[in-house]
Amino acid sequence: MRLNMSRGKRYNDEQKLNLKKVFAVIVTIVVIVMFVIGIKKLLKKENPITEYFTENAYFTIYENGKWGVVNSKGETIINAEYNDMIVIPDPKRDVFICTYEVNYSDGTYKTKAVNANNAQLYTTFNSVETLSNYDKNNNVWNEENVLKVEKDGKFGLINLDGTELLACTYDKIDTLKGVKNSIIVEKDGKIGLVNNRGERIIENEYSEVLALTEDYTNGYIVKNTENKYGIISTNKENVLECKYEQIKNVCGNNMYVVKNDGKWFIVNAAGDKNIEVTYEDITYIGTDSFVAKVNGKYGIYGIDKSEKVKPEYDSIVYAFSTNYIAKKDNQYGIINESSENSIQFEYAALEFNKDADCLYGKKANDDKTYLIDRNLEVKVIANSVVVYNGFIRANVNGEYKFYNLKFEEKSNRDAFTNNTLYVAKNDGKYGLVNKDGTLVVQYQYEDITEQNAYGYVGVKKDGKWGIIDQHGNVVVEPKYEFSDISKVTFIGKWHSVEEVNTTYLVCE
Repeated sequence: MRLNMSRGKRYNDEQKLNLKKVFAVIVTIVVIVMFVIGIKKLLKKENPITEYFTENAYFTIYENGKWGVVNSKGETIINAEYNDMIVIPDPKRDVFICTYEVNYSDGTYKTKAVNANNAQLYTTFNSVETLSNYDKNNNVWNEENVLKVEKDGKFGLINLDGTELLACTYDKIDTLKGVKNSIIVEKDGKIGLVNNRGERIIENEYSEVLALTEDYTNGYIVKNTENKYGIISTNKENVLECKYEQIKNVCGNNMYVVKNDGKWFIVNAAGDKNIEVTYEDITYIGTDSFVAKVNGKYGIYGIDKSEKVKPEYDSIVYAFSTNYIAKKDNQYGIINESSENSIQFEYAALEFNKDADCLYGKKANDDKTYLIDRNLEVKVIANSVVVYNGFIRANVNGEYKFYNLKFEEKSNRDAFTNNTLYVAKNDGKYGLVNKDGTLVVQYQYEDITEQNAYGYVGVKKDGKWGIIDQHGNVVVEPKYEFSDISKVTFIGKWHSVEEVNTTYLVCE
């Protein structure tokens, strides 16, 4: 078959193309296309939110009676398929401790560690566990970057990278309850102590190691095989030799309360103070004074045992400087070491908040919180208070206000420089704007939280809470009821369980 090769060919008698006209047509078409695209962009509501950058974190979830793991984007990492709670030693590391084959009749169980790919870690050990701890308020934590491992019936320590900190040669390993960075190790019936890096603080030669205070930097009480007590510092120094019948859990200014020959003394490590005391109890030691109990009441005394404040109070707790929170006739106020009432006894509750660097006061039949600065002036009266990294968010008469720790009023942009969304209010309703002040979420909510570290915001409507993501999208329509929103964390469609002392997420 012969192909027709004439298609596309122009003969000599045909009119030539006018290149100027062709170019003009092309330009016209381009202009029209650009105009259409521009109109579409104007009509399209673009999201004015930049990406919220945050470190990935992991959370334990509880769903349909099973336990799993999600990340800070709300994505499932480990399916909820374990019968027992999965423990996450460090939220920023993909190390998850899973318990399985639990026998409740004899108390036996198995553990393993897996990563985000569900691959098993630390396989050379028979079991891997976190070292959990808790304080006097039953707040639970896991000791940082350390795991207890078992091999051939003996225990040791590794860090989350799998590096051996202590060989598996110990009969028991446990935490010193209420004190961070303090791990009890037992071997051949003798007790010692190491820190979270496996560094030895106290040799295995004591019958008991006890907390001196909740702050490990104050050192530890040790008891030898002759039932005598002493004190060892975190620097491994023998602060007080083991020769005392008892040592109270109180110290200050390198002074301690000890008992010998049935009598109580205030002593220091240098040995140049050995003051016999006859008080019922000593609860605090300062630079040159202490709080003591006499005839069932508390007062303040100098180290020379001079009376600074008469023992007429039901309790005295140190606050700051020379100020103490005292209780009398079931009311709280502030006294100082000069026996002066700095704040009248008109509060049903009074405490010093270290994070806010101020006093929190509560009055009877009054839900408000009175914020009192170091000059003992009431600076803010709030319906609710939350402290964020050096800033105070206070609900004052229905308006959220921000203050620095000097009680200078600031904005939420000052407090959250990395956020993509900011709370705003108009006509009594809350919404969200971006950094430029552009409205992203309409003013329609009766209450709202600030954007959390993972980009999520809690919003309240018709008495119920829902969740909005970093782009202003509704993740969960308002359906949850919480009594204290400050205790709730939102992650994707998940939220933390309110008023529990360990964190896990649920989705109802």
